[in-house]
Amino acid sequence: MNKKKTTNKRKIRRAPTESDVARLAGVSQSAVSRAFTKGASIAKATREKIIAAARELGYHPNLLARSLATRRSNIIALAIANLENPFYAQVAQQLSAQLRETGRHILLFTSSIYDETDPMLERALSYQADALIMTATKASEQLADQFKKAGVPIVQINRESKIAGVSTVWGENYRAGKVAASHFLKKNHKNFAFVAGTKISSTSHMRQQGYIETLAKNNIKNVQIVYGEYSFEGAANAARKLFNSKNPPDAIFCASDYMAFGVLEVARREFALKIPIDVAIIGVDDVPEASHSAYDLTTFSQPAAALAKEAISIVDKMIANPNRRAIRTEVAGELIIRGSTRR
Repeated sequence: MNKKKTTNKRKIRRAPTESDVARLAGVSQSAVSRAFTKGASIAKATREKIIAAARELGYHPNLLARSLATRRSNIIALAIANLENPFYAQVAQQLSAQLRETGRHILLFTSSIYDETDPMLERALSYQADALIMTATKASEQLADQFKKAGVPIVQINRESKIAGVSTVWGENYRAGKVAASHFLKKNHKNFAFVAGTKISSTSHMRQQGYIETLAKNNIKNVQIVYGEYSFEGAANAARKLFNSKNPPDAIFCASDYMAFGVLEVARREFALKIPIDVAIIGVDDVPEASHSAYDLTTFSQPAAALAKEAISIVDKMIANPNRRAIRTEVAGELIIRGSTRR
């Protein structure tokens, strides 16, 4: 007796397509395409009907296929080298939110401020990123050359660059130092210090230059300079060095709010100094934590939302005209006076 061989074939269910959604919604395939294209012209009722059909079928638009057709991935690579600093976390949040409004998304690359970033960022080209935005780090000439050949623009936030083709947007770094020095002088401080970021940071250097030159114009040339390495602990160590010196400062300008927090903690907890009577402190950035009662920090603002908006605007201009020269833009800030300086 021969037994029939039975075969169990698993039924493979194919992914739903635009055509399936169009049939279920009773519309054309082009209408389905417009429904999933941000800014496309389509009636609200039609869009809602298409979205409902797509959900019922479990349909999601194939962004990869669409990017091959348009030659745009709608992906912006974002490189951040100091995400522990709340300012850069704020910038990343603003970039993500503003790009999302235009139907674009972020591909995030993170590193430390001392890492060699070129090998990591070269991968952004493999992901067909439309542009590269860099914060707390800068592009090398080799990296810039590779991106230029691929037609992918680079925009640096809060870092100066003299490399051809690399655009930059930054805050008023020189003016931040100038305003901080002027504020201390008005409050009759005598001994001044500057907590710098790193020795290679153009941002820190510009803030230091504005501070030192303004003090020099008022015949104050003996300014203590220490490096906080843009970290909380680094700034805390710098503060210990300053307060243990023969001539401890009564006015300290820090190249970032994050470092100013470290200086404040050491001043209060380890040296029992009264803020701002014994020592006044000014930071830069105006991160949300600066307004908290624990710090109440006077600071020169760098509007993260404005920096993000300008960076995205530059990206759009460079994509529209790949042959245009690099764009360099400065975003205005202001001194926000709080309890860490004499009122």
